Amino acid sequence: MEKIAALNRTILRSIVDHAVVTLDADGIVTSWNEGAERILGWTEDEIVGRSADVFFTADDVDKDRPETEMRRAIEDGRAEDVRWHVPKDGEKFWGSGLMMPFLDGTDLDGDAIQDPKRIEGFVKIFRDRMVEREADQRMARLQDRATLAMQRSGTVGVFDIDLQNDLIITDHVCARMHSVDIDAAEGGTTTDVFFDGIVEEDREDARAVLRATLKDAQDSDVIYRVISDQTRPRWIHFQGRVHLKENGDPERLTGIVVDVTEQQEHLRMKEARLEFAEKVRDIDDAAEIAELASRVIGETLYASRVGHGYVDADGDTIDIQADWNSSRRNSIVGTLKFSDFGSFVSELHEGKEVVISDAEADPRVEDASALASIDIRSLVNLPLIEQGKLKAVLFVNDTETREWSEAELTFLGAMFDRTYAAIDVLRFEKERDILAIEIAHRMKNMLAIAQIIVKQSLRNTTDTPAAQQAIDARLRALSGAQDVLTRAEEKTADILSVIETSLAPHVPQQSRVEFFGPSIPMTSDQVLGLTLALHELATNASKYGALSNNVGHIRIAWDVDEEGAFMFRWVEQDGPEVKPPTTEGFGSTILKRIVGSYFSGSSLVSYDRDGIKFELRGNL
Repeated sequence: MEKIAALNRTILRSIVDHAVVTLDADGIVTSWNEGAERILGWTEDEIVGRSADVFFTADDVDKDRPETEMRRAIEDGRAEDVRWHVPKDGEKFWGSGLMMPFLDGTDLDGDAIQDPKRIEGFVKIFRDRMVEREADQRMARLQDRATLAMQRSGTVGVFDIDLQNDLIITDHVCARMHSVDIDAAEGGTTTDVFFDGIVEEDREDARAVLRATLKDAQDSDVIYRVISDQTRPRWIHFQGRVHLKENGDPERLTGIVVDVTEQQEHLRMKEARLEFAEKVRDIDDAAEIAELASRVIGETLYASRVGHGYVDADGDTIDIQADWNSSRRNSIVGTLKFSDFGSFVSELHEGKEVVISDAEADPRVEDASALASIDIRSLVNLPLIEQGKLKAVLFVNDTETREWSEAELTFLGAMFDRTYAAIDVLRFEKERDILAIEIAHRMKNMLAIAQIIVKQSLRNTTDTPAAQQAIDARLRALSGAQDVLTRAEEKTADILSVIETSLAPHVPQQSRVEFFGPSIPMTSDQVLGLTLALHELATNASKYGALSNNVGHIRIAWDVDEEGAFMFRWVEQDGPEVKPPTTEGFGSTILKRIVGSYFSGSSLVSYDRDGIKFELRGNL
């Protein structure tokens, strides 16, 4: 027994992180180990014989906590406590401990128990838990702050589902997300009430997750939309951890719901851009490209209307060629005037996007009722500027007031760029094909005319050098016509440009020629025909007519009526008298027979004392 007692004393001395204290039946300290000295500060000589009340707080002593602890130890065989302790220096610390009864016949020397029913005293073991308490308090404060932040943000809520009884308890954030009465949610309601707040198309997916939890004890993770009073739905991420009974059956599901609308909208906009990029490759019509873009934008942003239109030269009229409308709205395809609605068109001309959240409150909208008449309360207009002018506008409308987010505006800008880039590529490809056909047509005409010129110029000629000069001059005239067409941006060229280019080699002094007539676009065939006529007329005038002296001049006039009837006159004045030729050369043939065919009409040449008069009538 002596060996056992010595061993017990050695063990007690080696326990330095725990205080081990023995008390008699009245709560008087009878022994004190090194751990108790280190934690509480008293040496064994200082504390033995004193009441254990000394290391209880005054408040605990007043409430008889020492006696209560000893009584519980007797009744239950042990008494645990977590409370404040008072050391020698008076600085309280938080500690946890265990008190057990010390039975008669048993002591720390290991003697056998003589009478187990008789209590001789108590043994108390405890340790300093101050560090852990402070850590727990810091964590609790952080959790309280996190909970408060979640509640204030309105984006994170919590829930607790009793799986066996189909009962769900939520905080007010979770309840509000699912349109559930807050008092009912906090007191507990059925999951049916909870799921009724989910958009019908997503409801079954959410229920399936809950069934899987109940059946297979799976944790839950699902994203769904909830019913909202806004045009756009709210997206909720539901995550729960399953808690099991001792037999392994699922008992509860606890977790959080997070509003992930912003993240989901970013994802949807990204997917929409990819969808457009994939589908636009197979479209070869500009109107279909615009229709695709309008649909993708409208469905992605839950807009009431999306479309685009080209702006007329007046800068105020927009020709809306395509729009997408939600099922409740009407199309506005046709023409509208920006000035009928407000002054924001000036910003579009400056290349600025126009964003209006509420037409009734925006100072740029002069007549909100005009916009309301075509179902517009808020809008976004994006301008397309080409060569400094407003060419087209992409518009997005909503029937309700709406704050357009930066993400939405960025998405619209990206779709706007992609749409018109695709239309431009398509237009370029078509113009390239048309140009190739036009060039081939022009070359064929040029070669045919050149062949005629050469053949007819050499016909019945005895003066080869003169014929060569005539051929050279006529081919140069054709080259000049080709230059006019090449300089033109379109397939047509203006008549004035054709006249000036054709006369330039023959009329050094432009003051001797007068022009009278409007701007008229001419096709490539008409340019060639008029160029040939002007070359022959100018050549003859320089050699024999009004330009062969110092006083003659030429008056050129043209016009076209509303039905497209074209008239062109060349009149020489104050030139030498010109008599009709005795034989008709190739030049006369061009003027009298060839030129008129290019205008689906006829021409007439007359001669008088002042010079030649030439008249061409046809259609444009």
